Amino acid sequence: MPFHQYLMEKMELYGDRVAVVDAVTKEETTHSEMLRSVRKLAAALQRDGLAKGHYVAIALPNCVEFTISVLAVSLCGAVAAFVNPVYTARELEHVASIIQPHLWICRWDFVSLLKRLNRSKFNTNAAVIGVDASQSQWHSLLQSGDPARFVAPIFECYNDVCTMPFSSGTTGLPKGVMLTHHNLVAALCQFKVWCPYDEHDVNLAMLPMFHQYGCLIVFSSIATGSKIISVPKFNFTEMLQIVQDYQVTAIPLVPPIAILLTKHPAVAHYDLSSLRCIISSAAPISAVTIEEIIKRFKCDVLQGYGMTECTLATHFTPRGEFKLGSVGMVMPFYEAKIVNEVTGAPVGVGELGELCVSGPMIMKGYRGYPAQTAAMIDADGWLHTGDIGYYDQQEWFYIVDRLKELIKYKGLQVAPSELEHLLLTHPQIADAAVIGLPDEMAGELPRAFVVKKANAQITEAQVAEFINAQVAPFKKLRGGVVFVSSIPKLASGKILRRELKKLLSKV
Repeated sequence: MPFHQYLMEKMELYGDRVAVVDAVTKEETTHSEMLRSVRKLAAALQRDGLAKGHYVAIALPNCVEFTISVLAVSLCGAVAAFVNPVYTARELEHVASIIQPHLWICRWDFVSLLKRLNRSKFNTNAAVIGVDASQSQWHSLLQSGDPARFVAPIFECYNDVCTMPFSSGTTGLPKGVMLTHHNLVAALCQFKVWCPYDEHDVNLAMLPMFHQYGCLIVFSSIATGSKIISVPKFNFTEMLQIVQDYQVTAIPLVPPIAILLTKHPAVAHYDLSSLRCIISSAAPISAVTIEEIIKRFKCDVLQGYGMTECTLATHFTPRGEFKLGSVGMVMPFYEAKIVNEVTGAPVGVGELGELCVSGPMIMKGYRGYPAQTAAMIDADGWLHTGDIGYYDQQEWFYIVDRLKELIKYKGLQVAPSELEHLLLTHPQIADAAVIGLPDEMAGELPRAFVVKKANAQITEAQVAEFINAQVAPFKKLRGGVVFVSSIPKLASGKILRRELKKLLSKV
């Protein structure tokens, strides 16, 4: 069945139970209220021209409007494309050229950014719906929708694209990941099998909903009937207050937040005894951090592994079981294998190789990038993750390294090639390379190695400022800038990042 239908049936079932609470405004939305809003918004959008196959760019912070918008767009047969609301104009122009949106749904402060774009690169007729309490087109549209006039489109769930989050894959600029209705419903069914929470739980939705991890956590919460506490912007001490006030039982997070839970002095001043489950994904979490959380909070720590291209998790810690350092076992509906990096042949227990996965949640492909799709998903349907690992005798999997070039800053992807391209546009820079500097709190910090042109007077601080002014906050060169005489490369021109990593201990 279509993604929206699966969730709307759940909302019908849960009725007047509270689905979402806004942590800032304290406003509560029940499943019934959300269901009515989805139907009314879909009717209004269809009346105003939204049709099957159209793309809608949604650039919102965490809020109930995000969830309602995604489901209403899906109900119309259109595709909800997720856009990071803190993108700069340059970054936004790139993703807009991929989306080619029929419509934008965003805050009003985002509209000024849209006006700065080179609109010849995408749909110049795209309408904009503002979502703001004071002057909300979104809420006016919602009130005008008549569900009785809505005409349901016909869906081909295995083929029709439903949502499009963005991912850099194994390398390069962000690409639109086309996820079908079947991908998403299979993911929700899969998650329910090993779901760490149920209708009695209170889940903290502080991970960005435009990120696939944060988005699916919200929709899986709706599917299971658990209450969502929506947090539009992360602040650690505010998070602790929310956990205490709302008796939060489950926190999906990324490793940097887990580390804060073990080290921040403010933790001792809050009652976090309601916690029974912490879910960590998007980046590796250390065994030391896991042990400290279990000891301090007496709660389960479940680690998962997945990619946006896989819709959700491919591996997860089974309920009631745990192995330090492992990302868990293969999730239902998935197959996994470890293959030799050179030959592609499967290897045995305990042998290192690239992790490959196959299953019904593998993306349809990258929108407008057929070559990159083919490079990631082979002819037999196996997705090559770019991560290096192994499995043990009990089929628990471990990730120890990665082939892919991505930097993970607080769970968010930073593509080195994007920063390198920007660096090379500076008139005083001859060559550049970017790698991740290991950092306990953030995971990795982007660090640039730069070759100056002859007689160039630019400083490290000026290089950092040049980049930081053009990128979203998570892409800034927080790891610093280092001037070098040359960038190590193969004859083909490929940067030898492993050689650069050897320099980290010397700088």
